[in-house]
Amino acid sequence: MKFKNRAFTLVELLVVIAIIGILVGLLLPAVQAARESARRMQCTNNLKQIGLALHNYHSAFQKFPFCNGGTNTQFSGLSQLLPFLELSNLQNAIDYRFAPGDAVNSLARSTEVAGFRCPSDVENTRVSSGGAVNYYPNKGTSTLWQDPKANGFMYRNSATRFADIKDGTSHTAAFSERLITDGSNGIVSPIADVFLATGTPATADEAVQLCAAVDITNLANQFPLFMGAPWIDGQHGYLHVDGPNKRSCGFFPTHASMPPSSYHPGGVNLLLCDGSVQFIPNSIEMLAWRALGTRQGGEVVEGW
Repeated sequence: MKFKNRAFTLVELLVVIAIIGILVGLLLPAVQAARESARRMQCTNNLKQIGLALHNYHSAFQKFPFCNGGTNTQFSGLSQLLPFLELSNLQNAIDYRFAPGDAVNSLARSTEVAGFRCPSDVENTRVSSGGAVNYYPNKGTSTLWQDPKANGFMYRNSATRFADIKDGTSHTAAFSERLITDGSNGIVSPIADVFLATGTPATADEAVQLCAAVDITNLANQFPLFMGAPWIDGQHGYLHVDGPNKRSCGFFPTHASMPPSSYHPGGVNLLLCDGSVQFIPNSIEMLAWRALGTRQGGEVVEGW
């Protein structure tokens, strides 16, 4: 008895391919969601390590580090936390007698630190500027970028202590995340870029309104400032002027609205002064968000 070999018909083959395509289409979003979940978890852990380092630094010096200050100004808080992040050798490469951009600090400045990067963000878009950073300290709700009396956690030449956080460490922001800019004034990245706004805002609400009015499609309105590198530079701070993942603006030469941002769907990770990390949704009420930005504002922060 002879048996005939039976092959797939063209119609059957096309049906199988279509079914495989549908299955892949259903599976891919689940895979992407699982990967983002893992990246967000790693980002959360990075912030928790920074929180632990902050507490250990305070135990050693009875205060938290400053940002954008020092003998030659501009050093970051993270640069002072290095020994408490098991990076003493990297701190030994920094000479604080010279500015962060000085040649003597080139080795430290160019070093990429994995714990300073959120894995959901893009690669460093301007390697020539130095090692990139996604984690910025909270400077408060003032639109004055170098406010000497800022109401946040860490600011120019600050020396905040636990005793100064009268709103409670579980209700005061310490660090959050921010996307690095695209590195080109010929490209518009609505959330990552900083835009040049006009006027001198007297209040946070006015800063939000003026920033929202900027025509970001006009490349002349891109602020000539690269946010994201190097991590050694203390210019990298964020403000509780506008909510998470809203537009950033600089009001040359002294004011700004610089909210945190991320590629995590729906919000950003926020390190609180007690060392915990919370995921803050983009929809958080402005009163609650600004209350989290002050260390002793006396506000009541309810659930978000």
